[in-house]
Amino acid sequence: MIVHIALFKWNKGTNKISIKNALADVRKLKKKIDGLVSIKCGENFSKWNEGFTHAVVVLAKDHTSLDAYRKHPFHKKVAKKIESMEEKSIGIDFED
Repeated sequence: MIVHIALFKWNKGTNKISIKNALADVRKLKKKIDGLVSIKCGENFSKWNEGFTHAVVVLAKDHTSLDAYRKHPFHKKVAKKIESMEEKSIGIDFED
């Protein structure tokens, strides 16, 4: 199983509706790509957040499935939207 985690710190002034809509679009990718087990998105409530307020966790069957997720045209569109909203992000991938 491949685990992909993305953490987001948003630009000042980014509104909650834009964030909610962007994460809803990320969730839609599960139905579009074979090999994705789950996509979870949510708001961070940990006090140790260092300004990262939201996360995406993708579980993929294998490296090929994660690669398909990254290369999918809808993902590229959503990623571009998120990049325009984020101040900073962190990505972590590992095999479990």
